[in-house]
Amino acid sequence: MRYRALPYMLLLPVFTMIILIVFIPLVTTIIYSFQSYRLTDPDAQSTFVGLDNYWTILQDGRFISSLVTGFIYIAGSVIGMLILGLLTAQLANQAFKGRSLFRASILLPWAVAPVVAAQAWKFMFETDFGIVNYILEKMGLIERSIPWLVSTDHAMFSVILTNIWKTTPLLTLIIVSGLQTISRELYESADIDGAGALKKYYYITFPLIRPFVAMGLIFTTLQTINVIDIVYVMTGGGPGEATEIFTLYNYKVFFQYLDFGLGGAMAVLGVVLVGILIFLYARSMNKQYS
Repeated sequence: MRYRALPYMLLLPVFTMIILIVFIPLVTTIIYSFQSYRLTDPDAQSTFVGLDNYWTILQDGRFISSLVTGFIYIAGSVIGMLILGLLTAQLANQAFKGRSLFRASILLPWAVAPVVAAQAWKFMFETDFGIVNYILEKMGLIERSIPWLVSTDHAMFSVILTNIWKTTPLLTLIIVSGLQTISRELYESADIDGAGALKKYYYITFPLIRPFVAMGLIFTTLQTINVIDIVYVMTGGGPGEATEIFTLYNYKVFFQYLDFGLGGAMAVLGVVLVGILIFLYARSMNKQYS
């Protein structure tokens, strides 16, 4: 009996942590989403209001705007990470002197804490003393300093670029693991048939690493959605609401406005949207490889 119970006993600490850190807060948030509960009210009491919080959110122009902003942020980050990840992974998979050092350097941005990375990029994008403007001016690409983080035309690009730099190493690592599973015999056969580098990549490499790319995009997309440190530190959602993604707005409703009812409803809607996104990813993979 002890032998049969041993696996469950070993898993018990993990399940306990999941219940305490994930399950209980999730259930509590769902309960709050059906209540009117604002801590800024000195006589705050939780009262059941049904779907009123959800209806209020769907009529909130700021929430709709944050959804659109979040979609732009996610789309720009994912496209940039996909292009850069494919290029760096292909380079890291080549045999050359110093490859180990190159692979290690690729992972450095991923090892940096998001807050530290955001603060470093914030300094580099500083209007008057930032190194980005200094380099661009020295190269003759701009005539005067660009207010990267305080301009509605450049703030989103700045946070997207920072997120690409921070998150791409994870996608690169996953793609490299996929590249290493491809047999060299396939490339040798393609060489015999006279296939060029582009054809070999299009017909051999990319189809075989596509599951790894899809899985990597799931992880990087989830990290882009859930980690608000970069946007919060660099712009705080500004200027105005130009970079206020919906997870950052949700954070503000919860911890600045202390409205647990509306915040809970936003969080539930966010979980639903993320679930739909993962479902679409998984369905796309099943169609391609079923």
